[in-house]
Amino acid sequence: MNHRRAFLRFLAGSPFLTGLSAEEPPAISDLKEALSVLDFEEAARRKVSQGHWTYMASGVDNDVTLRANREGFQHFQLRPRRLRDATKVDTRVELLDRVYSSPIFLCPTGGERSFHAEGELAVARAAKTGETMLMLSGSTSTGVEDVASALGRAPWYQMYAPSKWEACEKILRRVEAAGCPVIALTVDNTTGRNSETYLRTRPKDLKQCAVCHQGNDPGRAVHERRMYDGIDMTGVTFHNPAMTWEFVDKLRKATSRKLFLKGIDTAEDA
Repeated sequence: MNHRRAFLRFLAGSPFLTGLSAEEPPAISDLKEALSVLDFEEAARRKVSQGHWTYMASGVDNDVTLRANREGFQHFQLRPRRLRDATKVDTRVELLDRVYSSPIFLCPTGGERSFHAEGELAVARAAKTGETMLMLSGSTSTGVEDVASALGRAPWYQMYAPSKWEACEKILRRVEAAGCPVIALTVDNTTGRNSETYLRTRPKDLKQCAVCHQGNDPGRAVHERRMYDGIDMTGVTFHNPAMTWEFVDKLRKATSRKLFLKGIDTAEDA
């Protein structure tokens, strides 16, 4: 019985359950119809190509952390204080000497033009309108300079460190020249990712993908890696199992920008 309940919870938390139903769930047709951010999910699924959608909507392994994250948020509860003046609600937060409209921010998402024609530029304009912090992915399909222009300020920059230090330095100099105040080094992807759900649900025929992707991998687009333009990336990989704390120290000394480590999971590492 416990195994059956666990399986049913798995199905309920899967982003692909809707794709298996005989009748498609309703989708909003106008922004004004959205009651929560999740209302955009079904509308997006119908618009985005299947290969790109499954890559975006799935997690690593069998999506165990994706489900755990959604379930975990159910355990957070608000503690509203009553009989307080709510005519002037202020959700602003100051982070690294800059004030944002709320503590909610836009995480780095690679290759956003795979999901919308204007990609990162459209996201940057939305972040500007909402006075929201934007962290730009190192796998952006738009250069950091253009994103900064659309945003009205330089975004934070998330870095997948190249295996060759020379390439890493050139990216650092470009990011610094664009004015990015923060560099977030991704440290939880050094051995790659095991995307079981994506590999099971992506289209079988990937011939059309070869035009843009190396090895039919959405994470390795040939024509959509704008931050590496003009840099010799021959033999360079972004899954570097040899990355250690010594590399972090070298990176810390190589830039004057604020440095975050993205992907720390344990108290010991923190």
